[in-house]
Amino acid sequence: MKYKVVPLNRDYLIWLLAQCKLGVMATSLEQSYLSAGSVAYCLLENDEPVFAGGVVNMQWKRGEAWMLPTPFYRNHKLICLRYMHRLIPILSIEGNFRRIQATCAINISTTLFDWLKFKYEGTLASFGPNGEQCHVYARLF
Repeated sequence: MKYKVVPLNRDYLIWLLAQCKLGVMATSLEQSYLSAGSVAYCLLENDEPVFAGGVVNMQWKRGEAWMLPTPFYRNHKLICLRYMHRLIPILSIEGNFRRIQATCAINISTTLFDWLKFKYEGTLASFGPNGEQCHVYARLF
């Protein structure tokens, strides 16, 4: 397998969103993920997009981290996590972010965020798209 990290483009994003079946309109995700000041990368396996993540610009040197839970991610978590671990500092520099935060449903493992050097900051009531509780984590640079 040949892996390569490249900037995320619209075509790669549309390809990956079709695999994820998130139930969210692809147009709104595309507008957020590829918006001005945001940065995102895509992992290619043999020149085919298999995973993507990035940081959406929230102004004032703050960003919200995101990743797409593709079938590749579910089957190759360690590969994806290694790339995420290496890219987060690069994303902070490219986007000029002092703070990158991430929110996720409370059933997501805290080990993931610990390994990525994010710190738990709190629980948000009725924050998720279906009203679920979410945890918020942040990493400062």
